[in-house]
Amino acid sequence: MTSAKAQILLTNDDGADSPILVPLLRELSGSAEVCTVVPATECSWTSKIVSRFEPLAHVEIEREGFAIQTLAGYPADCANIGIHNLSPEKPTLLVSGINMGTNAGRSFALSSGTIGAAVEGFLSGVPSAAFSLELPKEGYALWRRERRLDPALAGLLEDAAAITGEIVVELLRGGLPEGADMVTVNIPAIASRESPRRLTGMAHTEYGSIFARHPSEPQFAYNSCQVRVVGDQVGSDMEAMGRGEIAITPLRYSLGAPIGAADRQRFERGV
Repeated sequence: MTSAKAQILLTNDDGADSPILVPLLRELSGSAEVCTVVPATECSWTSKIVSRFEPLAHVEIEREGFAIQTLAGYPADCANIGIHNLSPEKPTLLVSGINMGTNAGRSFALSSGTIGAAVEGFLSGVPSAAFSLELPKEGYALWRRERRLDPALAGLLEDAAAITGEIVVELLRGGLPEGADMVTVNIPAIASRESPRRLTGMAHTEYGSIFARHPSEPQFAYNSCQVRVVGDQVGSDMEAMGRGEIAITPLRYSLGAPIGAADRQRFERGV
């Protein structure tokens, strides 16, 4: 059974008005004490950027009975300040999300503010987990265009919050998967509480140009992002999601590449 003294730091990259924040708080509050620190505004695609050069306004607000602390900064700021300054004690677990949109595959994972907050968490010595929810295509387009959701998706949000709560309980009970620095979880748009859950690797993806030149001004603006898969997807998060499974992906940030004899001969000197 989960200890009532477990401490969760909750953050996200969609801000305090995310429609899934309160449903998630309802779920997590049954398992632990929750300190919520989120960006004051949406900070998608900000990875692990830290606000080094400006002070961050800190405001506490209330939503449906929950105290939510906001910072005029990025998800990684919220993680660091939450852990070291705002949480009443060192968190047992940092939970980042639930992101409105998938973060499956390497391209999105390395760009995601949701995952960036979890990276900041484990760099501060706190086990961390990032959660993302795929939305149906039209629902996601409406969210991006108008920052609102089709009311028909309310059930999906409730299910995603329940799924996240169950995985969080397991993380509190047994810790991260062996050898992992953190986990990232992607919930498909057709998921329900009964959907299969799969431990996966991360799909190798890449993308090309994501900006377009203005037709008359000397400037560029974000246009679109078309992700393509490199190699097969066997055992990957994208493969699991394609089957309607919830992808739980342990990540270990071991960034060094193997060094071969030929490269030593090419680059080393004075050895």
